[in-house]
Amino acid sequence: MAMRLNCKVSASLLLCIAQLFGVTTGKISAKKDAEDFAANDSYISEEHRLFKDLLEGYQESVRPVASAGEALRLDFRFSLTAVDGLDEKEQTFVVSGWMDTSWKDIQLVWDPDKYGGLQGIRIPINRLWSPDIIVINSKDAYNGPPYHHLAYVTPDGSVYWIPPINIETYCAVDLAEFPFDEHVCSVTFLSWTYDETLVNLTTKGNQDKGSTNPHFMANSEWELKGITFSRNCRKFPCCAENYCDITYDFSIKRQTTFTTHLFLGPSVVLCLVTPVVFVLPPGSGEKMIFGIGVVLADVLLLGELITFIPSAHPNVPLLAKYFLANIVMACFSVVISAVVVGFWDKSKSRISGPPAFLRLLILGPLTRLLCVRKEDYLPVDDADKAAALEVTPEGGEDGFEATSGEEQKRRCINTYLRNAAISEWRQLAVVFDRIFFIVYCVVLSILTLSFARYL
Repeated sequence: MAMRLNCKVSASLLLCIAQLFGVTTGKISAKKDAEDFAANDSYISEEHRLFKDLLEGYQESVRPVASAGEALRLDFRFSLTAVDGLDEKEQTFVVSGWMDTSWKDIQLVWDPDKYGGLQGIRIPINRLWSPDIIVINSKDAYNGPPYHHLAYVTPDGSVYWIPPINIETYCAVDLAEFPFDEHVCSVTFLSWTYDETLVNLTTKGNQDKGSTNPHFMANSEWELKGITFSRNCRKFPCCAENYCDITYDFSIKRQTTFTTHLFLGPSVVLCLVTPVVFVLPPGSGEKMIFGIGVVLADVLLLGELITFIPSAHPNVPLLAKYFLANIVMACFSVVISAVVVGFWDKSKSRISGPPAFLRLLILGPLTRLLCVRKEDYLPVDDADKAAALEVTPEGGEDGFEATSGEEQKRRCINTYLRNAAISEWRQLAVVFDRIFFIVYCVVLSILTLSFARYL
């Protein structure tokens, strides 16, 4: 029994010694690991200490200046990354970019030698004082930068904050020269509560021209022509102090490829097809049908354009004027075609020719000028054209007997008068067609040349 008790005591002592040795060894190993971590990651530990020291007692709601009367200089630059679009109906302009902002914060100065040579630290912007910059002409109630990005701070207290931002502003759109229109849309940045005596908003270095930005993305519909900026100070009715803003003016021009293929191309084709109405024979029934079809096609194109352009726009777009001119000329061609068809149909129902003034003005010199020959429109066979024209009211030396000769003469005279009346009405119809074909071509050329100066 005594021997068994001694064995149990010895086993317990050995177990205690083993546990004590393990704990001691573990502590020594943990201490060694901590020393190695501190030796290898001193930069991180110094950054933690600097972060804690800088923000201890920091007041993010107070301007970081030495005295209350000192104005904090705020350097600002908007770096454009994309022109997202221009909504003509809503008259809004959307761009994306970076708000490159920097200032000096006297509460964030440190000696790099005391913190392992640290030359910069990143701090969440919501832990620091930051300017309340907004876009004053924004469509939204608030259109400022998001406050969840990091700011970069250097040992002299310089704070660099470059948050990305998407901006939607109002832009007055003038579509008078659509689809060759150019617009200038503005984006105005302003401190909402700090006047000029508290925050001096200034432009920062060379302003980015947008297209030189390596991150700039071109827009398929709008071409960026240039960017200008200006610094303006003004007073508001609420306050006596000056508030300074920086305004960027973006000049953009519409890319005309889409509108040219969708609107302008079909309209030009319809303009070129419309004169065919005057070329079709007056006696064909397709003349009126073709003209009405051209008018309906022009109206449908104008309807598509109306859905694309704001209805409340004060100026009529250039392309809409072109469509309206096409519709007017197409309707005019239908009216003239109706008159021409009427002239041609009168040759079937009337024995007498056109009125004297029409015969004098149109069937005189214009028939020769327009190459309209009388014999081409006689309602007789080619073999009988010459004989019909040679018969005169005075009769001919035909050797007929007296009675039969008078009857024959009367019959020839009636046939002559009938054929002459038919020929004159048909000549009149053809002359009208050719006159207005020339007039239409002249008007179309003038219209096209006046429109082509925008190409």
